[in-house]
Amino acid sequence: MKNKCKDCGKCCLETEMMLSKDDIHLILRHSTNNLKREDFTIKIQGYFQLKNINGHCIFFDYSNKTCRIYPFRPQGCRFYPLIYYKDTQSCLFDEDCPRKNLFYKSNHEFEKICKRLKKYVREKLKINS
Repeated sequence: MKNKCKDCGKCCLETEMMLSKDDIHLILRHSTNNLKREDFTIKIQGYFQLKNINGHCIFFDYSNKTCRIYPFRPQGCRFYPLIYYKDTQSCLFDEDCPRKNLFYKSNHEFEKICKRLKKYVREKLKINS
């Protein structure tokens, strides 16, 4: 999928992006400035999340509205604006995304990506749906 966001950056503000072990290892492996896990993560209720600095993701370049780790960004960022709601066990578009109507034009495509998202949540984040 091409970047349909046009570098909006809204998804990077006040993020609660959960990270799998694979996400963390990928970021550490590609980091060029000797990052440690604790430099970019916080642990909440047993799960790692991306840190926020001044109201945005630690990897968000606020001046030009881009992600500093875009090629190796977390899987959850790749699924966005599709998010998983554990309470309803469903995939929904994040209402905060101003361009959500540009993604997943068909129900088939939406269902296919939703299935992948549910698998990621279950297998990588270890959250039972």
